[in-house]
Amino acid sequence: MSREINAEVYNQNVLQEGLQVQIDNYYQPKYISQKRRIDIISGLLDPQPGQKIIDIGCGVGTFVYAAAKQKAIAYGLDYSHESLKIAKVLSEKFNTEITSEFVTGSALSLPYKDSSFDKVVIADFIEHITDAEKEILLKEVHRVLKHQAEGIIFTPNAIREKIGDAYWSIRHLLFKHRIPQTDLHYGLIHRGGFESMLKKNSFKFSFQYADTTRPYLAQMPIMNHLLALNLIWKIKKYEL
Repeated sequence: MSREINAEVYNQNVLQEGLQVQIDNYYQPKYISQKRRIDIISGLLDPQPGQKIIDIGCGVGTFVYAAAKQKAIAYGLDYSHESLKIAKVLSEKFNTEITSEFVTGSALSLPYKDSSFDKVVIADFIEHITDAEKEILLKEVHRVLKHQAEGIIFTPNAIREKIGDAYWSIRHLLFKHRIPQTDLHYGLIHRGGFESMLKKNSFKFSFQYADTTRPYLAQMPIMNHLLALNLIWKIKKYEL
């Protein structure tokens, strides 16, 4: 059954956190895990001057900023208008507004023409939509990318999160510790399932594990598929 995350949740969170929190987390990260996340994704995306790059589910514009710093022409799309207000303020503050553009819209109906972009980044987004919506998203991404254009998809590891849920359930039984609750990641997907979607929607890809908190977990043979925090696909559009 489809479940929709209300944009007002994001709007309220952004308003409560304020501007400095967004800078500390996403523009000039103070925390090593956030810096690793940005460095990993930006490094794989490798924005080049003049490339048109779209960040789908951009939030406050983390990877729009990262791309614009490299003189790419960066577009950010999100349905949280408060997030985009902050993104616009920060693009001015950090002098990237000339090559940055932000649009309120749906990832399932991208407001762009066919073959518009050289690259796409989708970071910490697909876990917030259903499998049926992922299929629509991939069709839209394929449509707006140029021939042989590339992109990065970054998402939490479903297996790791389920292990975490079991861990907290045991702690609750033994020690009555409060179980962390969130319903935002209802769209977690396993590697095999998502790769089947990519193939179905005419994407070639390479895959790697990452872990922004404990990087060594992503390097452990066999165990990384259980313990690594993040899954990353580098995708490339091809025509049938």
